[in-house]
Amino acid sequence: MEKQTLRIASIDIFRALTMLLMIFVNDIPALGDTIPHWLHHAALGEDMLGLSDVIFPCFLFCVGLSIPFAIKNRTAKGDSNVQLLSHIAQRTVALLVIGLFSVNSFAETAKIIGIAPQWFKLISVAAFFMIWNVYPRAEGTVKKVFSALQIFGWIILTVLALIFLRTPQLGETSFTLGFISIGFSSGSRYVFQYLIIVVCAIFPILTNFISTKNKTKLLVNTAIFAVVFYLFLFKGANADGLTGLRPSWWQILGLIGWTYFYTAVIFVFTRSNIFLNLIAWIFFTLLCISSNLGWLENVGFAGFIPGNGAFQSLAFAGVIASLLMQRNTGKEKFGILSSTYTAIAVLMFAAAIVANKYFIISKLEETCTWIFYCISISFALLIFIYWLADVKNKKSWFDVIKPAGTSTLTCYIIPGVWYSLVSLAGIAYPAFTKSGIGGLVKSLVFAFAIIGVTWILGKFGIKLKI
Repeated sequence: MEKQTLRIASIDIFRALTMLLMIFVNDIPALGDTIPHWLHHAALGEDMLGLSDVIFPCFLFCVGLSIPFAIKNRTAKGDSNVQLLSHIAQRTVALLVIGLFSVNSFAETAKIIGIAPQWFKLISVAAFFMIWNVYPRAEGTVKKVFSALQIFGWIILTVLALIFLRTPQLGETSFTLGFISIGFSSGSRYVFQYLIIVVCAIFPILTNFISTKNKTKLLVNTAIFAVVFYLFLFKGANADGLTGLRPSWWQILGLIGWTYFYTAVIFVFTRSNIFLNLIAWIFFTLLCISSNLGWLENVGFAGFIPGNGAFQSLAFAGVIASLLMQRNTGKEKFGILSSTYTAIAVLMFAAAIVANKYFIISKLEETCTWIFYCISISFALLIFIYWLADVKNKKSWFDVIKPAGTSTLTCYIIPGVWYSLVSLAGIAYPAFTKSGIGGLVKSLVFAFAIIGVTWILGKFGIKLKI
């Protein structure tokens, strides 16, 4: 095997499988009680681990898996720590912006601002592709066209944000910055999170200016920062009317963004030191347990971290798995890797059984029992995929879902586009696809179809990458 800058097939396959299942489980809630209960998310307060409760933590585990390889790739190209942190900041802001628009594209918002949620979704997704599409290298007029598309994408998002700002405000008290009424109270925990976002948006501007002294680039980046900051001021809505952008939650992509931010920033300084990364995992796990015990309810520090540390615990478990993989790459070391992964899986399973005596298994409550079970499942699944794809060289078996592992963000965005188009066109699925086995088959076919569309878009040069 060549340098570790090469992609590990099992990581892409693991990511592809979780994305396939994520699309599937996101499509089955409407089937209700006509399908087995264990396929659904557990309800609030229910002590259960459904299939739908496992997919997102597996994806966060995969986020952690990818970080050591991604940072190793960038350092191999000569990136300094400052450049790495700048890249992390830009990716974080991009995920949060996409998540922000996704969580505000529902019926209550549309009812108040006068835009159908389907059109809000389609317009915002079009803007995402304009801004974050992987454009081919080009010169002259073509390069200017690509730049114009990116600028136009930011303009679209700004206009959507402006619509929210011009709408009469209801709901929680907000404070004023100049002529703009900001959508959270000065005592809100979101203040901390917004300050982090501001830092993430400013940091790349400063690093680019210091490294290049390019005044034009500085002006462009400053304009983008202004737009990003403006976007995070716009108003969201709930059943009681408009409230400030207090993201009732950050949406899946936003939560991934926050998890990636903390995990990647810490890893820049811990690097390949497994002991230090284990300490980080222990810290976030203890943070989760403390939250489960109710110790952090009145602690302002918790406002810096959306969630209670559970997401970062899952990601750092992935980081540790990745570092172990890098140290034991190759068929000759598979025995060491498999025994280590198996031991960790068994240990986490045992920890989950013990924890379940004190805490329920709950994704919604982000309990430590939930993360222990999910880490156990992730290690067991990963070593099986690694054996099949990287040791037995059967990676071609997974080619049908490969786009979900290499164009993951595109794959995640497309279902929302389809749902919007179907709603606008008034298309109705056959009755047999709305319940039971027929519904499950339809959802599975839908998941594979989305991956197929992702592949087709990639062939036309349409692929999101942040």
